[in-house]
Amino acid sequence: AVELLSSAKQPLGMLLNISGRFEETRQQALIEMGINLLVVFHRGSCRFTIEGQDFDFAPGDVALVPQGSFYRPHTDDFCEYTFFHFDGEFLPARPDESVKPFDAVPVGKPFYGLIRYEEPSLVFDHKIALGDGRQNAELLLRKCADVQRRYAEKMTVLLSLHFSELMFCISQSFCEQFRGRTPVPAAVAKIVAYIGDHYMQNITLADVCKETELSKQYCMRVFRKYMQMTIGDYILDLRMRHAAYLLRNTYMNVNQAADYLGFSSTSYFSRVFKKYYGVSPSAYFD
Repeated sequence: AVELLSSAKQPLGMLLNISGRFEETRQQALIEMGINLLVVFHRGSCRFTIEGQDFDFAPGDVALVPQGSFYRPHTDDFCEYTFFHFDGEFLPARPDESVKPFDAVPVGKPFYGLIRYEEPSLVFDHKIALGDGRQNAELLLRKCADVQRRYAEKMTVLLSLHFSELMFCISQSFCEQFRGRTPVPAAVAKIVAYIGDHYMQNITLADVCKETELSKQYCMRVFRKYMQMTIGDYILDLRMRHAAYLLRNTYMNVNQAADYLGFSSTSYFSRVFKKYYGVSPSAYFD
């Protein structure tokens, strides 16, 4: 499952745009972002560690590090990039949300990635490949640079407009990867549906097999084939993404979130959370 980040519906205000060249061969300490960071890579290669996960970036890729996230950049070579610091709130997508291309929507209904027509949002991941949208994104980057050079007095308004269009372009590129996916077999759909209804309980593989009336071996094999992960990892992924959502966007504390998600103890929840995200729940909460 892909960890999605959904932007708030408020306008995004771009604060800074700089193009540069990054050369670094030693590991840096983790940095906590005090503001959102967007990086578009042009040449070379770079690795970002974001929230405990490593992402390798190449030309045409985009990195998104939301405010409050921990990250570390590293390259053994060099990379050239354009980066933006900007305000606006990003929220982890709820575990039951799914994504489709921008045009996969009934006529007349605004759609921006998430299947929630009444609350349209843009969706992103920590790493996005621009693909066919790279040329359009590069054009928008040039417009941003041109605004800085030529329209100092009106820079804030024009820059915000171009940046908002750039974010739309990036989200559109991200959503394109969900086009034309091969439908999963009915057996996998049954497994996913059962887990979706019960992942906050202490369910096991035996429970999944019993409720879906599938043999253990077939259940494990078919799920891994179509979902590219084990059933246990899928359950963990749902619980951890839900945990992040609860800690960031509700008034639940660590103890309450652990209990709500069905963990046997707060200490066990904290160990699992830190292994998954690289920071403790209390640090993530703060």
